[in-house]
Amino acid sequence: MKPDIKALEQKVIDVLANEAYQGHPLHDVLNELWDYNQSQWARMEHMIRLSDSYQDMIIQREKTLGERFDKHLRQLEKITRISDRYQTALREANLELEQASYADALTGLPNRRKMLRRLKSEFEMCRQGICLAMIDIDHFKTINDAYGHLVGDDVLVSVGNLIERTVGELGHISRWGGEEFLVIFSQVEQAQVEQCLRHLTKVIREAHFDNGEAYDIRTTISIGMSHYQADDSIDSLITRADNALYKAKNSGRDRFVIG
Repeated sequence: MKPDIKALEQKVIDVLANEAYQGHPLHDVLNELWDYNQSQWARMEHMIRLSDSYQDMIIQREKTLGERFDKHLRQLEKITRISDRYQTALREANLELEQASYADALTGLPNRRKMLRRLKSEFEMCRQGICLAMIDIDHFKTINDAYGHLVGDDVLVSVGNLIERTVGELGHISRWGGEEFLVIFSQVEQAQVEQCLRHLTKVIREAHFDNGEAYDIRTTISIGMSHYQADDSIDSLITRADNALYKAKNSGRDRFVIG
């Protein structure tokens, strides 16, 4: 049977308080034992309070560490999201810069830099099947002088679009510079290239370049063509096309000449 500690303690207190037992030999011993017991209880309660405080401190510390960890984790996630957005924006910016570096700002066609890269690639793969067509708008300065550069730009863009549509999948067109365009024909029979260029001069000759009311401009183009020959380099291939273009201009324009 489990003893009733509180009842036992009360009996000890009553005995120690009873004057009838003051002279009894066991009174002092019981009193010392009681004092010792009380000091041990006080010590134990102190230890319990210390233990509770320590546990509270540990719990609070763990809670604080957890909160700090969660805060740092949220910050890290935020930084990661920012970094991801930055990386995405950087990739998009680089892509735009790359595209811009290879596209002509006015016509949207590949520019000279892009065309030289394509020509180098085609030349390395199968140079024997390459034809170049250097195309120049005839009397373009006259159009600029008569109607202004904005109208001249419109005409240049329209001519570029017509060349691109007419050449189609037979070749690759670029704006070479000023009012000049370059077309690469790869693995296309020379006779087919010549037919395409004859048709192109006819298309440009018959085209009307206007904005609906302010002007109606007609123009023509001159073309110099070169076909790969033994020992040709890229430079010599371009040079022969360029020389043929000048021959076309000097012989009356609105035609193509083979160099």
